[in-house]
Amino acid sequence: MTDQSVTHATIVVERIYDAPVARVFAALAEPEARARWSVPSTDQELVYDEADFSVGGHDIYRCGPVGNLMFHGTTRYEDIVPDRRIVSVETVVHEGTRASVSLITVELAPSASPAGSATRLVLTDQIVSFGGADMVAGSEAGFGAALDNLALELRREPVNA
Repeated sequence: MTDQSVTHATIVVERIYDAPVARVFAALAEPEARARWSVPSTDQELVYDEADFSVGGHDIYRCGPVGNLMFHGTTRYEDIVPDRRIVSVETVVHEGTRASVSLITVELAPSASPAGSATRLVLTDQIVSFGGADMVAGSEAGFGAALDNLALELRREPVNA
């Protein structure tokens, strides 16, 4: 990441999940669930060193290829409305250099489905990359894959069931 350019982008990813809003929100809120579904592929991993899902709270994490967690991140929660909205600021550092800062909004709303209640999720990432367009492309691909994995997570048996 020797490129010193600044790239701004807005990424919007939408999904419909065949699960109630409360179930989707729980999968977004629980660090153990997030660690399972938020990596884009099985050759990637995410480790939370701290997790505080509350307004003003923050998560500190490491992620990257299995065995090489080269990205370090901090997520600070600015606004949480249970079953409706999560707004956070995320900073990602790669090899000691700030790679990106994002304002991320996740919105949840009930949606009708043939099987019953469903949830519409809209994730908006307003990102500034300090290393060019590659970080933006990586964020877009990563969020898309992670939200696809969330569908698999929602099929798991709930812990409280």
